[in-house]
Amino acid sequence: MVTWGPEGAFFAMSEYGDVVYRLGDPAAWDIYKETVEEWKAERGFLWSELAFIALDPTTNDQFVAIRNDGTWAGSIDDVNEDALEAFALNYFAKAKSSRHRPNASTSSQPGGGGGGGGQTPNGTREPPPPPSPAAEKKPDAVLHALYTQWSTETATLFAAASASSAGAKPKAPRKLQVRSLSSSSETSSSSSSSPPLASSSNSLPGKSQLLARFPYLPPAVTTCSLTTCTILKAQDASIHACQHDLERLLRASGLYSYEWLRQERLRWHPDRFGRLCVEEWRETGKKLAGEMFKLMSVLIEDLKHNTQGV
Repeated sequence: MVTWGPEGAFFAMSEYGDVVYRLGDPAAWDIYKETVEEWKAERGFLWSELAFIALDPTTNDQFVAIRNDGTWAGSIDDVNEDALEAFALNYFAKAKSSRHRPNASTSSQPGGGGGGGGQTPNGTREPPPPPSPAAEKKPDAVLHALYTQWSTETATLFAAASASSAGAKPKAPRKLQVRSLSSSSETSSSSSSSPPLASSSNSLPGKSQLLARFPYLPPAVTTCSLTTCTILKAQDASIHACQHDLERLLRASGLYSYEWLRQERLRWHPDRFGRLCVEEWRETGKKLAGEMFKLMSVLIEDLKHNTQGV
């Protein structure tokens, strides 16, 4: 497996899982470098888990990398984001169907009937699917309904704003990342944050559908009464929610985990959120998104420390 891009970036892996790579000019391949370093830092990660990687040979910092467990990461301009996501999800679907298809050359090998995962094209052993996430407790039905409504409305607003801004924005690579929660087949459904596109309620017919308001958390979940949190939420230019409110809502998704939170946090990055806002509201929108981003970062750190302490 070999791929290379401009400015000296390349990645190569042998059939035995031996890896050599170069991150290229840091200014040119920033997101690629970040992804490689994030994956290397994961506990128990092996490069033999990589199923596919391709660097764009003509454009800096555009790439896609897919792992056997359904995790994928990539970077591409806003206009082609849907195409990259479709490629990744179709790759998962194709890989799954091929695993269930009889293969005379592999089924006849000695010991081929044992459990523990299938054989990948590069000769490494595919690990068995990880256990189902967040199975310890079923979320409250009322809270789950609130989360579903809020997340759907938020995703619809984001999708409409992204479609509205796509034609006017210059192409610039940005990071995309989806983490598998139990299997590659679940990735296409549970990680989806893009329901069918509907007209955004923050715009009038015929007007731009860029964001002009913030998707605040439902009032029914912003009930934390700690003194410091109450003071924070009372401020005018805030999202009127604290980390405890946000954790309560996100846990109701039934998907709450370290990797899932990292994926959710991506869309609240102030710069990314700001590109979806109308110009006159952009600075306010970026400030509010920055608050959400910081709260999610706190939750991520909490989960990280709790996991390391186990």
